[in-house]
Amino acid sequence: MNASYRFDGNDELCLRFGPESGSRLLILPPLFDEANRVRHLMVECAQGFAELGIASLLPDLPGCNESLTPLDNASISLWQAALVTCAEQLGPVSHVVSLRGGALLDDALGDLPRWRLAPVKGGQLLRTMLRTRIASDREAGVASSSEALLDTARSQGIELAGNSLSPCMIRELDAASPSEGGAIRLVRFADDPLAADGRIAGAPLWLRAEPAHDPAMASAMAADIAAWMRG
Repeated sequence: MNASYRFDGNDELCLRFGPESGSRLLILPPLFDEANRVRHLMVECAQGFAELGIASLLPDLPGCNESLTPLDNASISLWQAALVTCAEQLGPVSHVVSLRGGALLDDALGDLPRWRLAPVKGGQLLRTMLRTRIASDREAGVASSSEALLDTARSQGIELAGNSLSPCMIRELDAASPSEGGAIRLVRFADDPLAADGRIAGAPLWLRAEPAHDPAMASAMAADIAAWMRG
Protein backbone atom coordinates (compact mmCIF):
# COMPACT_ATOMS: atom_id res chain seq x y z
CA MET A 1 0.00 0.00 0.00
CA ASN A 2 1.34 3.43 -0.92
CA ALA A 3 1.64 6.04 1.81
CA SER A 4 3.72 9.18 2.23
CA TYR A 5 5.41 11.22 4.89
CA ARG A 6 5.87 14.99 4.83
CA PHE A 7 9.48 16.11 5.17
CA ASP A 8 11.19 19.42 4.40
CA GLY A 9 8.23 20.66 2.37
CA ASN A 10 7.85 17.53 0.21
CA ASP A 11 5.73 14.38 0.31
CA GLU A 12 8.07 11.39 0.22
CA LEU A 13 6.74 7.99 -0.85
CA CYS A 14 6.67 5.13 1.63
CA LEU A 15 5.43 1.62 0.88
CA ARG A 16 3.46 0.21 3.79
CA PHE A 17 2.80 -3.50 4.22
CA GLY A 18 0.98 -5.73 6.68
CA PRO A 19 -1.51 -5.00 9.47
CA GLU A 20 -2.79 -1.44 9.80
CA SER A 21 -2.47 -1.36 13.58
CA GLY A 22 0.44 -1.99 15.91
CA SER A 23 4.15 -1.31 15.66
CA ARG A 24 6.11 -1.54 12.42
CA LEU A 25 9.44 -2.70 11.08
CA LEU A 26 11.45 -0.03 9.24
CA ILE A 27 13.35 -1.36 6.19
CA LEU A 28 16.47 0.46 4.95
CA PRO A 29 17.88 -0.80 1.62
CA PRO A 30 21.42 -0.19 0.35
CA LEU A 31 22.32 3.33 -0.77
CA PHE A 32 22.72 4.93 -4.19
CA ASP A 33 22.83 2.67 -7.25
CA GLU A 34 22.96 -0.46 -5.06
CA ALA A 35 19.40 0.28 -3.91
CA ASN A 36 18.06 -0.02 -7.46
CA ARG A 37 19.43 -3.54 -7.79
CA VAL A 38 17.62 -4.87 -4.71
CA ARG A 39 14.30 -3.01 -4.87
CA HIS A 40 12.42 -6.13 -5.94
CA LEU A 41 14.07 -8.14 -3.16
CA MET A 42 13.07 -5.59 -0.53
CA VAL A 43 9.46 -5.41 -1.70
CA GLU A 44 9.08 -9.17 -1.76
CA CYS A 45 10.71 -9.45 1.66
CA ALA A 46 8.21 -6.90 3.02
CA GLN A 47 5.36 -8.89 1.46
CA GLY A 48 6.76 -11.93 3.25
CA PHE A 49 6.58 -10.05 6.55
CA ALA A 50 2.95 -9.19 5.85
CA GLU A 51 2.12 -12.87 5.33
CA LEU A 52 3.68 -13.52 8.75
CA GLY A 53 1.56 -10.81 10.35
CA ILE A 54 4.37 -8.25 10.60
CA ALA A 55 3.79 -4.65 9.52
CA SER A 56 6.62 -2.82 7.78
CA LEU A 57 7.61 0.47 6.15
CA LEU A 58 9.87 0.84 3.10
CA PRO A 59 10.41 4.60 2.70
CA ASP A 60 11.97 6.55 -0.13
CA LEU A 61 14.78 8.77 1.13
CA PRO A 62 14.81 12.40 -0.05
CA GLY A 63 16.49 12.52 -3.46
CA CYS A 64 15.91 8.81 -4.19
CA ASN A 65 13.40 6.87 -6.29
CA GLU A 66 10.19 8.94 -6.67
CA SER A 67 11.39 11.83 -4.50
CA LEU A 68 11.19 15.35 -5.92
CA THR A 69 14.08 16.45 -3.71
CA PRO A 70 17.33 16.89 -5.69
CA LEU A 71 19.86 14.28 -4.59
CA ASP A 72 22.57 16.92 -4.35
CA ASN A 73 20.58 18.42 -1.43
CA ALA A 74 20.82 15.17 0.50
CA SER A 75 23.27 14.04 3.15
CA ILE A 76 23.56 11.25 5.70
CA SER A 77 22.25 13.53 8.45
CA LEU A 78 19.34 14.71 6.29
CA TRP A 79 18.37 11.12 5.52
CA GLN A 80 18.44 10.24 9.22
CA ALA A 81 16.22 13.23 10.00
CA ALA A 82 13.81 12.08 7.28
CA LEU A 83 13.63 8.60 8.85
CA VAL A 84 12.77 10.12 12.22
CA THR A 85 9.96 12.07 10.56
CA CYS A 86 8.74 8.98 8.68
CA ALA A 87 8.59 6.99 11.92
CA GLU A 88 6.73 9.78 13.72
CA GLN A 89 4.11 10.06 10.99
CA LEU A 90 3.69 6.42 9.93
CA GLY A 91 4.94 4.46 12.94
CA PRO A 92 5.36 3.55 15.68
CA VAL A 93 8.52 1.67 14.68
CA SER A 94 9.76 -1.13 16.93
CA HIS A 95 12.60 -2.71 14.89
CA VAL A 96 14.91 -1.71 12.02
CA VAL A 97 16.28 -3.83 9.17
CA SER A 98 19.14 -2.57 7.01
CA LEU A 99 21.23 -3.84 4.10
CA ARG A 100 24.73 -2.67 3.25
CA GLY A 101 24.86 1.15 3.41
CA GLY A 102 21.44 1.25 5.03
CA ALA A 103 23.28 0.35 8.23
CA LEU A 104 24.82 3.83 8.17
CA LEU A 105 21.35 5.21 8.89
CA ASP A 106 19.80 2.57 11.15
CA ASP A 107 20.55 4.33 14.45
CA ALA A 108 18.45 7.37 13.43
CA LEU A 109 15.62 6.20 15.70
CA GLY A 110 17.87 5.61 18.68
CA ASP A 111 18.61 2.25 20.23
CA LEU A 112 15.88 0.18 18.60
CA PRO A 113 16.77 -3.47 17.86
CA ARG A 114 18.53 -3.66 14.49
CA TRP A 115 18.97 -6.50 11.97
CA ARG A 116 21.79 -5.97 9.48
CA LEU A 117 22.83 -7.80 6.34
CA ALA A 118 26.44 -7.26 5.21
CA PRO A 119 26.86 -3.74 6.64
CA VAL A 120 29.52 -1.53 5.10
CA LYS A 121 31.38 1.65 6.00
CA GLY A 122 30.59 4.81 4.07
CA GLY A 123 34.19 5.21 2.95
CA GLN A 124 34.06 1.80 1.29
CA LEU A 125 30.93 2.76 -0.65
CA LEU A 126 32.52 6.03 -1.68
CA ARG A 127 35.70 4.41 -2.95
CA THR A 128 33.75 1.81 -4.89
CA MET A 129 31.91 4.61 -6.70
CA LEU A 130 35.18 6.46 -7.25
CA ARG A 131 36.70 3.39 -8.92
CA THR A 132 33.69 3.22 -11.24
CA ARG A 133 34.17 6.92 -12.09
CA ILE A 134 37.89 6.41 -12.78
CA ALA A 135 37.14 3.49 -15.12
CA SER A 136 34.56 5.61 -16.95
CA ASP A 137 37.01 8.49 -17.25
CA ARG A 138 39.64 6.14 -18.63
CA GLU A 139 37.28 4.92 -21.35
CA ALA A 140 36.65 8.56 -22.27
CA GLY A 141 40.37 9.25 -22.47
CA VAL A 142 40.46 11.27 -19.25
CA ALA A 143 43.15 10.64 -16.64
CA SER A 144 41.85 10.79 -13.06
CA SER A 145 42.77 9.46 -9.64
CA SER A 146 40.85 8.64 -6.50
CA GLU A 147 42.78 11.19 -4.45
CA ALA A 148 42.21 14.06 -6.90
CA LEU A 149 38.54 13.26 -7.38
CA LEU A 150 37.97 13.02 -3.64
CA ASP A 151 39.70 16.35 -3.01
CA THR A 152 37.44 18.00 -5.58
CA ALA A 153 34.36 16.22 -4.24
CA ARG A 154 34.94 17.45 -0.69
CA SER A 155 34.84 21.09 -1.82
CA GLN A 156 32.67 21.10 -4.95
CA GLY A 157 30.68 17.88 -4.95
CA ILE A 158 30.85 15.23 -7.68
CA GLU A 159 28.78 12.90 -9.84
CA LEU A 160 29.46 9.25 -9.05
CA ALA A 161 27.64 6.28 -10.58
CA GLY A 162 24.92 8.61 -11.84
CA ASN A 163 24.49 10.26 -8.43
CA SER A 164 25.09 13.96 -7.94
CA LEU A 165 26.62 14.17 -4.46
CA SER A 166 27.16 17.37 -2.49
CA PRO A 167 30.33 18.21 -0.56
CA CYS A 168 28.35 17.62 2.64
CA MET A 169 27.30 14.15 1.48
CA ILE A 170 30.88 13.29 0.52
CA ARG A 171 32.28 14.36 3.88
CA GLU A 172 29.58 12.64 5.92
CA LEU A 173 29.67 9.47 3.83
CA ASP A 174 33.45 9.19 4.06
CA ALA A 175 33.30 9.43 7.86
CA ALA A 176 30.22 7.22 8.38
CA SER A 177 30.33 3.78 9.97
CA PRO A 178 27.54 1.50 11.21
CA SER A 179 26.90 2.34 14.84
CA GLU A 180 27.85 -0.09 17.56
CA GLY A 181 26.08 -1.05 20.75
CA GLY A 182 22.50 -1.98 21.42
CA ALA A 183 20.63 -5.05 20.24
CA ILE A 184 22.06 -5.88 16.81
CA ARG A 185 21.73 -9.11 14.85
CA LEU A 186 24.50 -9.20 12.24
CA VAL A 187 23.78 -11.51 9.30
CA ARG A 188 26.08 -12.41 6.43
CA PHE A 189 25.99 -14.72 3.44
CA ALA A 190 26.88 -18.36 3.94
CA ASP A 191 30.20 -18.03 2.11
CA ASP A 192 31.30 -14.82 3.87
CA PRO A 193 34.24 -15.60 6.21
CA LEU A 194 33.59 -12.62 8.49
CA ALA A 195 32.01 -13.18 11.89
CA ALA A 196 28.22 -13.03 12.10
CA ASP A 197 25.28 -13.91 14.34
CA GLY A 198 23.53 -15.68 11.47
CA ARG A 199 23.95 -16.81 7.86
CA ILE A 200 21.63 -16.89 4.87
CA ALA A 201 22.05 -18.54 1.50
CA GLY A 202 22.22 -16.24 -1.47
CA ALA A 203 24.45 -13.74 -3.21
CA PRO A 204 24.88 -9.95 -2.96
CA LEU A 205 22.45 -8.75 -5.63
CA TRP A 206 23.81 -5.20 -5.29
CA LEU A 207 26.95 -6.36 -7.12
CA ARG A 208 25.01 -7.37 -10.24
CA ALA A 209 25.30 -5.18 -13.33
CA GLU A 210 21.49 -5.08 -13.60
CA PRO A 211 18.64 -5.36 -11.07
CA ALA A 212 17.95 -8.97 -10.14
CA HIS A 213 15.83 -10.97 -7.74
CA ASP A 214 16.18 -14.07 -5.58
CA PRO A 215 12.84 -15.31 -4.19
CA ALA A 216 14.53 -17.90 -1.97
CA MET A 217 16.75 -15.25 -0.44
CA ALA A 218 13.76 -12.94 0.20
CA SER A 219 11.96 -15.81 1.94
CA ALA A 220 15.02 -16.69 4.04
CA MET A 221 15.47 -13.08 5.09
CA ALA A 222 11.80 -12.71 6.06
CA ALA A 223 11.91 -15.92 8.11
CA ASP A 224 15.13 -14.96 9.91
CA ILE A 225 13.90 -11.45 10.67
CA ALA A 226 10.51 -12.69 11.90
CA ALA A 227 12.17 -15.17 14.24
CA TRP A 228 14.52 -12.45 15.51
CA MET A 229 11.63 -10.03 16.17
CA ARG A 230 9.67 -12.66 18.06
CA GLY A 231 12.67 -13.65 20.18
